[in-house]
Amino acid sequence: MSQPPPTTDELGRLLLPLADEIEAAKAVPEKVLETVARSGALAAMVPAEYGGRPLSHQEYGELNRAVARTSASLQSLLTVHGMVCASLSRWAPERTRQRLLPRLASGELLGAFGLTEDSAGSDAQAIETTATPDNPAGAGAADAVWRLDGVKRWLSFGQVAHCFLVFAKHGDRSVGFLVRRDDPGVTVVPSRRTSGFRSAMLADLHLDGCRVPADRMVGRPGFGVAQVASGALSLGRLCVAYGSLGLAEACCDAMLGHTSSRKQFGGRLIDLQLVRGLVSDAVLDTEAARLLCEQAARAMDAQDDWLIHHVLTAKLAASRAADTAAAAAAQLHGAAGLVDGGPVDRWVRDARVMQVIEGSTQLLQHLLAEESLQRFRVRRRHPRYPFAQGADRVE
Repeated sequence: MSQPPPTTDELGRLLLPLADEIEAAKAVPEKVLETVARSGALAAMVPAEYGGRPLSHQEYGELNRAVARTSASLQSLLTVHGMVCASLSRWAPERTRQRLLPRLASGELLGAFGLTEDSAGSDAQAIETTATPDNPAGAGAADAVWRLDGVKRWLSFGQVAHCFLVFAKHGDRSVGFLVRRDDPGVTVVPSRRTSGFRSAMLADLHLDGCRVPADRMVGRPGFGVAQVASGALSLGRLCVAYGSLGLAEACCDAMLGHTSSRKQFGGRLIDLQLVRGLVSDAVLDTEAARLLCEQAARAMDAQDDWLIHHVLTAKLAASRAADTAAAAAAQLHGAAGLVDGGPVDRWVRDARVMQVIEGSTQLLQHLLAEESLQRFRVRRRHPRYPFAQGADRVE
């Protein structure tokens, strides 16, 4: 009789002793991936009818938080794998769902997300990878094939992923495809090593005349970035927000533990006023981020009209909280916080990545300002809005 999968907190406790091993290896060992798969974490965004163990967005967020306390690199697997599973569950043809989702849910297959290119990062509409129909003479719709050409950059867990959700341009319309690692014309190349997320096994995906059957089109032409990628990015940003929260919590715990036991100037470090200022700022930002993450998760579960606004707010606040907490932890640990490969050093490097992935801070500020303006215009039209007359002059 098989054992029940571990709970979120149990998974966090199982992974915690492996944090240094993951960092030292600059990769996630196979036994860690197997532990995550057994937990059901990889099945969380797959419907039950395809073998999934679906979780609410709030439950999945908590899972990301728990894993990030051990390793932000490993948490990025939950981000991208979840984005692929959720996108296929909603947009892929039924044949493709039946064939691939059960294997993604079990961890037999790992998914990676391919949007970024040399000229397309924050500006997702600038992708240059092309998708061209490539049908033999006389082939019917069932035999339709598409040819993909281009290079995707910085795919988290791309070095070990078995399939990739790739976005391309067909004329002036974007389209998504599920590309298999063993498809002809696919080459996976390890990316240049980054300072943070050292164990995320980043890779570049080269597509050179890669031929993909039409039943692996995800969505339809015109829906690629506007619908499929947009929905996936909202989930990805929620995951990064919760991951940032977990990282910030780890930093706060380390700070409180260190400063309450470290003796300086005849007393505890935590008793010094300026030290308390650093600690309280980090704790305040972390607590605020937790509330915003929970609000965003509830909005996604309810498909709230303003879920994008809530997700952007959570990702911005949590990634900043992680940066604040990591910087304070490094400052208060002194030289011990600067040891290469140590936990504090890792948190500092990973916190910087959190402000870049799934939309940089500056892009999210731009998007949040636009969302806020739209909400303001809606509120202004409400008959009970208290500043309706004065607001008419604000455009």
